[in-house]
Amino acid sequence: MMINDFFRIGELISVHIQKSELERKEAELATPMLTDLEHIPQIFEWFCELSGDSGDGGKLNTDRKMQFLIIIMFFYSPISLTGHRIPNGIRDILTELLGYKSKSAVSNHLKNLVPTYDNYRMFREEVDLLYASIRSRLEDRGMLPYILIL
Repeated sequence: MMINDFFRIGELISVHIQKSELERKEAELATPMLTDLEHIPQIFEWFCELSGDSGDGGKLNTDRKMQFLIIIMFFYSPISLTGHRIPNGIRDILTELLGYKSKSAVSNHLKNLVPTYDNYRMFREEVDLLYASIRSRLEDRGMLPYILIL
Protein backbone atom coordinates (compact mmCIF):
# COMPACT_ATOMS: atom_id res chain seq x y z
CA MET A 1 0.00 0.00 0.00
CA MET A 2 2.74 2.50 0.90
CA ILE A 3 4.59 1.83 -2.36
CA ASN A 4 1.48 2.93 -4.25
CA ASP A 5 1.46 6.15 -2.24
CA PHE A 6 5.05 6.90 -3.19
CA PHE A 7 4.33 6.00 -6.82
CA ARG A 8 1.84 8.87 -6.78
CA ILE A 9 4.68 11.27 -5.98
CA GLY A 10 6.49 10.10 -9.11
CA GLU A 11 3.32 10.61 -11.10
CA LEU A 12 2.92 14.08 -9.60
CA ILE A 13 6.47 14.98 -10.61
CA SER A 14 5.78 13.71 -14.13
CA VAL A 15 2.57 15.74 -14.38
CA HIS A 16 4.39 18.84 -13.13
CA ILE A 17 7.13 18.42 -15.76
CA GLN A 18 4.55 17.92 -18.53
CA LYS A 19 2.53 20.91 -17.35
CA SER A 20 5.62 23.13 -17.32
CA GLU A 21 6.56 22.02 -20.83
CA LEU A 22 3.01 22.66 -22.09
CA GLU A 23 2.97 26.14 -20.53
CA ARG A 24 6.32 26.92 -22.18
CA LYS A 25 5.04 25.67 -25.54
CA GLU A 26 1.80 27.64 -25.19
CA ALA A 27 3.73 30.82 -24.45
CA GLU A 28 5.93 30.20 -27.51
CA LEU A 29 2.96 29.56 -29.82
CA ALA A 30 0.96 32.48 -28.42
CA THR A 31 3.74 35.02 -28.93
CA PRO A 32 2.72 37.31 -31.79
CA MET A 33 5.06 37.85 -34.74
CA LEU A 34 4.01 41.50 -34.97
CA THR A 35 3.20 44.03 -32.27
CA ASP A 36 3.29 47.37 -34.11
CA LEU A 37 -0.36 48.04 -34.90
CA GLU A 38 0.62 50.71 -37.43
CA HIS A 39 1.44 47.90 -39.89
CA ILE A 40 -2.17 46.65 -40.05
CA PRO A 41 -3.36 49.19 -42.67
CA GLN A 42 -0.35 48.33 -44.87
CA ILE A 43 -1.10 44.63 -44.53
CA PHE A 44 -4.72 45.38 -45.46
CA GLU A 45 -3.55 47.18 -48.63
CA TRP A 46 -1.40 44.20 -49.58
CA PHE A 47 -4.26 41.82 -48.80
CA CYS A 48 -6.62 43.75 -51.09
CA GLU A 49 -4.01 43.97 -53.83
CA LEU A 50 -3.21 40.24 -53.64
CA SER A 51 -6.85 39.16 -53.47
CA GLY A 52 -7.89 41.46 -56.32
CA ASP A 53 -10.28 43.47 -54.18
CA SER A 54 -10.63 47.23 -53.89
CA GLY A 55 -9.22 48.84 -50.77
CA ASP A 56 -12.74 49.50 -49.46
CA GLY A 57 -13.21 47.08 -46.57
CA GLY A 58 -16.94 47.77 -46.47
CA LYS A 59 -17.27 46.24 -49.93
CA LEU A 60 -15.39 43.02 -49.13
CA ASN A 61 -17.55 39.94 -48.88
CA THR A 62 -17.70 38.02 -45.60
CA ASP A 63 -15.21 35.36 -46.73
CA ARG A 64 -12.61 38.02 -47.63
CA LYS A 65 -13.13 39.77 -44.31
CA MET A 66 -12.70 36.49 -42.48
CA GLN A 67 -9.57 35.69 -44.49
CA PHE A 68 -8.07 39.04 -43.55
CA LEU A 69 -9.06 38.59 -39.91
CA ILE A 70 -7.46 35.16 -39.57
CA ILE A 71 -4.23 36.44 -41.13
CA ILE A 72 -4.12 39.50 -38.85
CA MET A 73 -4.93 37.46 -35.76
CA PHE A 74 -2.20 34.97 -36.64
CA PHE A 75 0.35 37.78 -36.96
CA TYR A 76 -0.81 39.87 -34.00
CA SER A 77 -2.62 37.59 -31.57
CA PRO A 78 -2.60 33.86 -32.31
CA ILE A 79 -4.04 33.20 -28.86
CA SER A 80 -7.20 35.09 -29.93
CA LEU A 81 -7.86 32.28 -32.40
CA THR A 82 -8.34 29.97 -29.41
CA GLY A 83 -11.03 32.11 -27.80
CA HIS A 84 -8.85 34.48 -25.78
CA ARG A 85 -9.31 38.23 -25.71
CA ILE A 86 -8.07 40.42 -28.58
CA PRO A 87 -5.34 42.82 -27.41
CA ASN A 88 -6.31 46.47 -27.09
CA GLY A 89 -6.33 48.52 -30.27
CA ILE A 90 -6.55 45.70 -32.81
CA ARG A 91 -10.35 45.54 -32.85
CA ASP A 92 -10.61 49.31 -33.33
CA ILE A 93 -8.35 49.24 -36.38
CA LEU A 94 -10.08 46.21 -37.88
CA THR A 95 -13.54 47.70 -37.29
CA GLU A 96 -12.55 50.80 -39.24
CA LEU A 97 -10.68 48.99 -42.05
CA LEU A 98 -13.49 46.51 -42.65
CA GLY A 99 -16.24 49.11 -42.54
CA TYR A 100 -18.07 47.71 -39.52
CA LYS A 101 -20.34 49.91 -37.45
CA SER A 102 -19.64 47.92 -34.28
CA LYS A 103 -16.51 46.38 -32.77
CA SER A 104 -18.53 43.31 -31.85
CA ALA A 105 -18.65 42.35 -35.55
CA VAL A 106 -14.93 41.57 -35.39
CA SER A 107 -15.38 39.47 -32.25
CA ASN A 108 -18.35 37.65 -33.76
CA HIS A 109 -16.31 36.66 -36.82
CA LEU A 110 -13.47 35.38 -34.62
CA LYS A 111 -15.68 32.61 -33.29
CA ASN A 112 -15.99 31.12 -36.78
CA LEU A 113 -12.50 31.67 -38.17
CA VAL A 114 -10.79 28.44 -37.15
CA PRO A 115 -13.75 26.14 -37.94
CA THR A 116 -14.15 27.84 -41.33
CA TYR A 117 -10.42 27.48 -42.03
CA ASP A 118 -10.48 23.83 -40.97
CA ASN A 119 -13.65 22.86 -42.84
CA TYR A 120 -13.48 24.71 -46.17
CA ARG A 121 -10.59 23.73 -48.43
CA MET A 122 -10.90 26.68 -50.84
CA PHE A 123 -11.04 29.17 -47.98
CA ARG A 124 -7.97 27.53 -46.39
CA GLU A 125 -6.01 27.47 -49.65
CA GLU A 126 -6.73 31.16 -50.30
CA VAL A 127 -5.73 32.10 -46.74
CA ASP A 128 -2.51 30.08 -47.02
CA LEU A 129 -1.54 31.79 -50.31
CA LEU A 130 -2.40 35.27 -49.07
CA TYR A 131 -0.61 34.69 -45.77
CA ALA A 132 2.54 33.42 -47.50
CA SER A 133 2.63 36.43 -49.84
CA ILE A 134 2.05 38.91 -47.02
CA ARG A 135 4.63 37.22 -44.81
CA SER A 136 7.14 37.38 -47.65
CA ARG A 137 6.52 41.12 -48.05
CA LEU A 138 6.92 41.66 -44.32
CA GLU A 139 10.20 39.73 -44.34
CA ASP A 140 11.49 41.57 -47.44
CA ARG A 141 10.89 44.90 -45.69
CA GLY A 142 12.42 43.78 -42.39
CA MET A 143 9.10 44.15 -40.59
CA LEU A 144 9.21 40.66 -39.09
CA PRO A 145 11.78 39.94 -36.44
CA TYR A 146 14.41 37.41 -37.40
CA ILE A 147 13.60 34.15 -35.66
CA LEU A 148 16.29 31.52 -35.31
CA ILE A 149 14.75 28.07 -35.39
CA LEU A 150 16.84 25.48 -33.61
